Amino acid sequence: MSNTPALETDVLIVGAGPVGLALAVALGLGGIRVLMVERDGSRGPQPRAKTLNMRSLEHLRRWGMADAIRKASPRPDDLPTDIVFQTRLYGHHIATLPNIYFRGNSHADDARFSEPSEWIPQYKVEEVMKARLNEIRTVEQRYGSELLGFKQDDGGVDAEIRSACGAKQSVRCKFIVGADGGASRVRDIIGGRLEGRYAYACNFNMVLRIPELNQNPPKHRGIMHWLINEDSPGIMGPIGDLWYVAKKLPRGSSGMTEAEIAHYLEGIIGKQVDFEIMALDPWYAHELISDRYRNGRAFIVGDACQLRPPFGGYGMNMGIGDAGNLAWKLEAVIRGWGGESLLDSYEYERRQVHRWTIEEAVANYAVLSADLLRGDLEADNAAGAAAREALGRDAIEQKRSEFHTIGLVLGYHYGGSPVIAGGADLPAPHAEHYDPVAAPGKLAPHVWVAPGVSLYDQFGEGMTLLTKEPQSQVIASFSAVAHSLGIPLEIVAIPSDAGALFPCAFALVRPDEHVAWQADYADVEVAYHALKLCAGIR
Repeated sequence: MSNTPALETDVLIVGAGPVGLALAVALGLGGIRVLMVERDGSRGPQPRAKTLNMRSLEHLRRWGMADAIRKASPRPDDLPTDIVFQTRLYGHHIATLPNIYFRGNSHADDARFSEPSEWIPQYKVEEVMKARLNEIRTVEQRYGSELLGFKQDDGGVDAEIRSACGAKQSVRCKFIVGADGGASRVRDIIGGRLEGRYAYACNFNMVLRIPELNQNPPKHRGIMHWLINEDSPGIMGPIGDLWYVAKKLPRGSSGMTEAEIAHYLEGIIGKQVDFEIMALDPWYAHELISDRYRNGRAFIVGDACQLRPPFGGYGMNMGIGDAGNLAWKLEAVIRGWGGESLLDSYEYERRQVHRWTIEEAVANYAVLSADLLRGDLEADNAAGAAAREALGRDAIEQKRSEFHTIGLVLGYHYGGSPVIAGGADLPAPHAEHYDPVAAPGKLAPHVWVAPGVSLYDQFGEGMTLLTKEPQSQVIASFSAVAHSLGIPLEIVAIPSDAGALFPCAFALVRPDEHVAWQADYADVEVAYHALKLCAGIR
């Protein structure tokens, strides 16, 4: 039994990594009461997630954090957002893949998204999110606290948490969400099982201080260097004044001694350097997905749902996408305008996106630096030059889709969802190809409506009806039905120069910017069925 008074809240979030923090921000901004608990009281430099893609930044823009994220990024303005392939850091140049994740594009360069991606380590993202949470009065953060267990009934969830000092407390909430990672306690309690390949390869990440590399940077600079040689292949790149280094370990190995690290660094860099170890992180590549994401009032998000190799930068971004999908649905149900089918749709929608992403990440991980090796690469003669030129073409061809993934980042869809009117026939997204044309289930095409003002900025907290006909009777029908059902509805005009992106005169868009329904006409009855479907009202 708990020995302190019980707490009441709307949503209990377990885990305060970037996914739990994102969910807490999204719910808190909607006025939902949130208690977030996290066992770990502090985090230092982490050598894993380093990229927020365009879609994540669009979520963060909606939650008021995009500008703060950019200010917090340690990437110098003059550092090219390129992938550089070399034999060693101070060795022969092989090829350069420019503008990865579309970070180099300004708003004027590419109108397909409202926010370019950002190169920023996970711990910096968490700092920004925590600062944003501190501004939201409906969210309580408890670090050094853990979930012991929970039970649920038709009206809510009864959970028990324990603080670092051992004090226990009961929590009564409407919903509980596990953002508690691959070893999720919430997933275990709801009976979820990870299915697929577990720990099929071992890897070793390091965050190091290497003064020589900052004082005497390599000739070809980028945010990531793929170093391809026979004795010390791997990947490394700058994080502010630090450097991350990643290598694959032989099967059965679980780490490296400091002497082994020094020897490896001399090989991958091309000369001996002094270094200071800031963080070490052995990790395993998995290909796993949970067989369930929900049980009644309990949900899981992020790595609790699926684990995949980090190649392609999908982990943190997928979790933020989960938060963006689930937050508005929980808010709608708590506010009373969303129905049970809305909650049912979370697993369907995100699980198919996770499957596509896991498949892509596994394919990316199948080709690492050592897999690109060929003879004569380091020869200082014509044969060496020819080998490097041939590998350069091959490396770009094989790795381009890993870093130019706009088709998967923005082209994923929720077609066939129980709260989407159509889209079941949409094909799976292609990593490199994105066709921004509105269709049920797809992301609404992005449009700039004025300098610095995105079409997305005009969307409401509920549904948004995009229209080419501002005076239409269809608008009156939707407005009347939305009012009768208690569904928040904004009416937004589609810019005249964006008409080709929206094949129908009207498109109903959800708070997460996905098209839920579209047509050229609707009377009251059609509007009634469309809004009920998209709000999950049976």
